[in-house]
Amino acid sequence: MSDRRSSRRSSTMGIRRGSLQLPVGGLAPPSTRRMSLQPTRLLEGSATSTSSTGSRKHMKDRGLRDEEAKAQEREGSLAWKILSNTQMQTLQDLPVEELEKKIAEILKLNNHHVDLNEGVLLDYYVSCFWWAKEQNFSVQQISGFITVLHTLLENIKEKKLSLVNNLKEFKKMLIGVGNENSELSGGLDFFDVNQAKTLSDFLQQTFFQHYKLYEFLFHQEREEQIVCREEKLVIEVLPKADLPYPPPLDEGIDEDIYSSYIATPVSSPEGDGEAATEDKEGEKDISAGGPETPAVDPLEGVTADDVKRIMDEVARDMLGDLQADIGKKLKERESEIIARINKIHRIADS
Repeated sequence: MSDRRSSRRSSTMGIRRGSLQLPVGGLAPPSTRRMSLQPTRLLEGSATSTSSTGSRKHMKDRGLRDEEAKAQEREGSLAWKILSNTQMQTLQDLPVEELEKKIAEILKLNNHHVDLNEGVLLDYYVSCFWWAKEQNFSVQQISGFITVLHTLLENIKEKKLSLVNNLKEFKKMLIGVGNENSELSGGLDFFDVNQAKTLSDFLQQTFFQHYKLYEFLFHQEREEQIVCREEKLVIEVLPKADLPYPPPLDEGIDEDIYSSYIATPVSSPEGDGEAATEDKEGEKDISAGGPETPAVDPLEGVTADDVKRIMDEVARDMLGDLQADIGKKLKERESEIIARINKIHRIADS
């Protein structure tokens, strides 16, 4: 019994003294176990540090004032240029509807309800902000991203840069990304390489691919329509069509002239009966061999001067009132146009 106890004691003491002799259970020495576990702990620590870097930076930015946040940035950084740290903290937790109102207030897009240009810009800013939020960008990164958007849009609006030149400007902003020790920086060095690639792909699909549309938005003038509510809007409509289509308005004439000279007279039933009786009597006379009535020429005794005089009278009666009516309508139309021009001048002066 004493030999067994001494052997157990010696083996235990051997382990405690750091002996490399394996115990009975076959476990590795403590020093060997510590060395084998050390790489795993380092990997776990690095993963935890990487996943929590953004959250720690976000919490750190929450407690900073705008001046302090700008002071911590490198020279030329694009963060906090358009959206400050305080504004980003406010926008970060807003829903889409409130986010749209707040961005319109910050960027001074107050007429986005009636101005198509401002409406398009506001929609693009809000969609880009929400996309960056879904990518889990920090407030610093979202602020820098909004600065990039604003710069690219201003290059089209103010500098009128082409697609190639604007791409070069965006490339300059990406200088120094992924290289913390680089002395050169385009202002986006707070992004890593993967985030910068994601950002470039997004701008390629939503901005550079539709570059002509943004050029049209800023530089194509559209016709402005002035709608006045003071006067009633008069709309001329065609009369009800009795035929497959109504006659042209410029061929319209007075009803009296139409009834007197153009319209075909409507025959009455009595007249038809008398005509039928006369035809029957004529047939009887012919069949009986009675004397034939010589045909009478209706134009006998009418000279060319008489025809000319009759045509002049008919034309004067038909076109005289029409000419006066057209002149009256032209004067009324002229008065309406002059009144509209005066109203436009009053609105422009005010």
